[in-house]
Parts: sequence; structure tokens; C-alpha cells
Amino acid sequence: MIKAVLFDFAGTLFGRPTYQWLSPRHLSVLRAPAPFVARMNAAERAVWDARDLTALANRSAHWILFRLAGLSFDDELFQRLHNPAFWLPYADTAAALEAARPLKVGVLSNISWDIRRVFAREQLSVDAFALSYELGVSKPSARAFEAACVRLDVEPSECLYVGDDPVADGAAVAAGLRFAQISTAPVGRREPVLLQALASHGIG
Repeated sequence: MIKAVLFDFAGTLFGRPTYQWLSPRHLSVLRAPAPFVARMNAAERAVWDARDLTALANRSAHWILFRLAGLSFDDELFQRLHNPAFWLPYADTAAALEAARPLKVGVLSNISWDIRRVFAREQLSVDAFALSYELGVSKPSARAFEAACVRLDVEPSECLYVGDDPVADGAAVAAGLRFAQISTAPVGRREPVLLQALASHGIG
């Protein structure tokens, strides 16, 4: 029996409506970093793997990524990528959080800054946040999913995880959770996939 629902943050509950301040090349690298990650040496890869554990690691990781892509990366761009003002809820976010009740609801995110402020700004509430920079571990590690379940006081088998990344989020299955993968798009261009994901598991 499902007793709780965990959601991913970026690309799932919140996203950005536009990247007009970001060059098409920068955006392409952000969306498909794998070729450049593959070129990282051991030290660079260690920084990349730890990018969601501290703000400093995140900045360093993106500097390495864009350098390997032959692109610039300055403080202004870094601040824009992490500015809460640029993160907005998807059209179905509020409805999905409401539909998940009366089950316990939480957010598990690979993130290097406190996203609670954007939830407060939008007057959206959940029972628990499990953020990688606070946990000291990030997805796809099973420890991240286990820690989130502990915060919701449920067993992994009693929890559904909803996210858009088949690797990081899909690792929920190996951790013992159920998993609903959604498609994603910029805010304002995505179908109500959250409600569909919940309904597919008999929720809502």
C-alpha cells in the first residue's frame, strides 16, 4: 500500500519558463552534459559527482563542464541558474500536491541550495524536504531515497517517487520504492503529467 509520495524538484514540480538569458549552446550542454562528463579526469569527475552537495562544489562542477565545452561561465550566470526567482511551479504542481493528500508528501532533490523559499513563495506545503546538500548524499544513491523515506516515516516499499530523470530518479526502484517517470518541458509548455503519474498508481 502506498502511504507517501516523494517528488523530484527541478523539471518535476518546478522549472523555468524561459532561458533567454542563456545561450543555446550553454543550454544544450546543461541538458546533455554526458559527452563532456565523459572527458573529465578523475579529479574533475569527483567534483562533478559532488556537485549537489555544496554550492562551492556546484559552481566548480559547472565551471569544469563549460570549460570542457569551450564556453564561458561567470558569477552572473551561476547566480541566475540558482536564483529562486527563475524557478516557477508547473501548472499542475499545486493540483498534484493536493491530489496526493491525505498521503504523506515530500520532496527529494539533488540540489545545492534551499528550495523551501520557492515553496513558501508559492504557498505550497509538503511534509518533509530531503535535499542532497543537507543529506550529504545525492541520487541515484539508495541512501538518498532511504533518508527521504525516514523523514516521512514510511518504508521504501510504501512510497511512490515521481521524477523526470530515468537514471537519478529511476534509481528509486533499486532502493525499494515505486517509480513514476514523467516527461518534462519548460514551464508553460508541459502537459499535466503529474496528475497522470499519480492516477496511474491509483492516487487522486
